[in-house]
Amino acid sequence: ELSADTIANNISLHYPEYPSAHIEAGADKAQIARGEYLVKLGDCMACHTDIGNGGAPFAGGLRIDTPFGAFFVPNITPDKDTGIGNWSKEDFVTAVREGIRPDGSYYYPVFPYNYFNRMSREDVLAIKAYLDRIPAEKHINKPSQMEWPFNYRWLQFGWRLLYFDFNKGQYIPDPKKSESWNRGAFIVEGPGHCALCHTKLNILGTPKTKYYLAGAFVEDYFAPSINAQGLRSLSPGTVAKIFMHDIKPTGGKLLGPMSDVEHNSLRYLRHADMLAIADYLKSVKSLSPPVEGVQTPLNKEAGRKLYESNCGACHETGIIGAPEVYKRRVRQILRDQGRDHLDQVAIKGDGPMPPKGGCDICSDARVEAAVDYMIKLGSDKKSDIH
Repeated sequence: ELSADTIANNISLHYPEYPSAHIEAGADKAQIARGEYLVKLGDCMACHTDIGNGGAPFAGGLRIDTPFGAFFVPNITPDKDTGIGNWSKEDFVTAVREGIRPDGSYYYPVFPYNYFNRMSREDVLAIKAYLDRIPAEKHINKPSQMEWPFNYRWLQFGWRLLYFDFNKGQYIPDPKKSESWNRGAFIVEGPGHCALCHTKLNILGTPKTKYYLAGAFVEDYFAPSINAQGLRSLSPGTVAKIFMHDIKPTGGKLLGPMSDVEHNSLRYLRHADMLAIADYLKSVKSLSPPVEGVQTPLNKEAGRKLYESNCGACHETGIIGAPEVYKRRVRQILRDQGRDHLDQVAIKGDGPMPPKGGCDICSDARVEAAVDYMIKLGSDKKSDIH
């Protein structure tokens, strides 16, 4: 499970540019361009660049915290000492598609090789062709800090037996579906690895297939449903606009980790691929996960994260009549009608705002935590006179 908190706190500080490949005479320019596009499609920048600490693109070092321990993402620049400069083609293909390191040990599934397995060998070699030609950065990889017994990599053999489909492999188009649908399926199931955030995970950090793309929490950030039910009121063109302009259907700006995904990955997609993703997503039928239990412990940052990933889009701009958090209207409502009223409006909905702001899986307590954060935000910031 990726730490969305880590990614949001680090990536949002500054968006680096993708490094240009040095193309020598005789190099396969088409293959290199294909690899660069796939790197953007897979959002490799998000994890392999420690932006919060000024890290160079793809030089690794980003700390990712999980329930099983902390990972430090490796250097994938062509440096021969600390990166992948000495890796053979087979080393790279086996690592990306099978999750096996050059020394024969297993990668932890925080590296989504079980999604990248859907790419072809040619796809992966194209990625290597691009990475081999970006600037080499000398950055020593840090060892993982895993809790016992997960610090024993060989135990990943059991996880692989349970969850890695050795026979699935490269995506094979469904002849009964359109070319666009198949392209979307390949992106979502493969390099896009969308289910990693938008699907409820089990205790071992693996998406529950019955809730496929039906929404989940990632380190307390809300990743909404993007299946047929979740996108029922949106056209493929509207979904594409979200990718292109970093704006929600209501008009509010994307906040939280998804904004980083949009900036580092989705905005680079060809328009046809954006429409293909929407085509596929709008066909996905899956169960809605249950509302989280009333006893679910909430992190002290839960309110802020729900606000940033779900509420702020409207409440920072006043779109569709939402009370703007930086104006006095929220405090006026609180003073005139009381805190309990504000909580009930947020939980039950009011006018154009759906119950819980559309977070169907949120507990009442989580919504109340977001209201707490909004009140604090409005009090801490200098508000206007309106």
